[in-house]
Amino acid sequence: LLVVIRSQTNQWHHDLAEQRKTNLDQQIAKSSLNAQVLLLHREWPIEQAWVILPIVPDLSRKYADNFDWVMFIEEDTQVDMKVLMKDILPKYNREDKLFMGRCLFDNFPTIIHHYAFFDGKVKDFKYPDFDSGWLMSRALLKVVAVEYDGNDQNMDFQIDVKHEIAMYMDKNIGVKLTCVPGLCGGVKGDVCATFVDPTLHDCGHEVSLDDVQISVKTTKKFHKDRVQVVKKTWGPYVKHITYYSNVSDPTVPTIDCGVQNTPTGHCGKMEVIIKDFYKKDEMKHLKWLVIADDDSIIGVSRMVKLLNCYNHNSPIVLGERYGYGLNKGYGYGYITGGGSMVMSRGAVSAWFKHECSCPSISTPDDMYLGQCFSFNVGVPVVHSPLFHQARPVDYSDGYLSNQQPISFHKHWEINAYDVYNEWFADDDKEIFSVEIKLHPLVQV
Repeated sequence: LLVVIRSQTNQWHHDLAEQRKTNLDQQIAKSSLNAQVLLLHREWPIEQAWVILPIVPDLSRKYADNFDWVMFIEEDTQVDMKVLMKDILPKYNREDKLFMGRCLFDNFPTIIHHYAFFDGKVKDFKYPDFDSGWLMSRALLKVVAVEYDGNDQNMDFQIDVKHEIAMYMDKNIGVKLTCVPGLCGGVKGDVCATFVDPTLHDCGHEVSLDDVQISVKTTKKFHKDRVQVVKKTWGPYVKHITYYSNVSDPTVPTIDCGVQNTPTGHCGKMEVIIKDFYKKDEMKHLKWLVIADDDSIIGVSRMVKLLNCYNHNSPIVLGERYGYGLNKGYGYGYITGGGSMVMSRGAVSAWFKHECSCPSISTPDDMYLGQCFSFNVGVPVVHSPLFHQARPVDYSDGYLSNQQPISFHKHWEINAYDVYNEWFADDDKEIFSVEIKLHPLVQV
């Protein structure tokens, strides 16, 4: 068995992956197992490795002849190597083309999966839970290595890699996911070779919410609905919160950022937000900048807990990582804006040091921020699966059971107050000891 930990270059994530590798190496030595562990970012130090398929030809060339199975895990995936290799893998034929994992499925077609299977068969399509680990047999690895050619891929977005890999296997290789009992998510079964603890890491309390500036992008037509949701849920907990609009509205209050509203993109507005954080005297002491949409739904207590795991002086852009063109072997990753984009003080400084500047006010802000850090700064964005571009209903129940989410996005066909109350309100009240009266959602 070859185990590849989907690690990242950021120091905290690197340390987590190293700790996981040490634990697995110790298990391998203790039980005399024929296994090896690699860190993805060290073995393949390119952004494209994040989406897995572009590295399969090289992985196969280097390792296929020495291992029957390749398993990909996340840095938080706990693995019982002996159970996996002695009790679970022997049940499967290593000579077959096998794609295996804990099976997830969608309840209905969702935007994050490009509305796949809108014909009503959405629950029939299974894709792997990355948190539980997923495997390819050597036979499948060799076939994918031959068939996958980045030059043949359309320049495309990478939104949910686990679903996109399953779609590729099904459509291009003719192999569907085999559901494997014993690969467990956030809820342990009787026999689990893998497991993930859904609780947040505890990295101390050096950073408080008072060290964070949250800048909300909005426009006049949303002042009376979307913005009111923020003001009646997570907004009142935040000492340093500014609403950036195209008009000054004292009832919110908003500020006129001097950039006209655009239907899409909003790069000009983001640029003003970054500039203010960098230059305004009242913000210069703050450690973190969070750029949120006016329909972002955020658990601010959990967000602060996570920020304690990072060094605000390092150039860090944090959130849910998407990609563009990575499937072709180049391209870049970016933090999708709806779940909020988090920038460290070091990242804001790097933006100016490396002379990043939006090409136009309507350029996609999140994508340009990713380009800036991939190409100008030379530091890729940092992924956290706890931030979410879409609504809770857009994600598999099994996937969300693996974590304590930090954010969701959009008010479309949901009650945003209910989402906040279900996922975040209790933690925020407990941490900040403030009771806030919530009101029914004004539909937008």
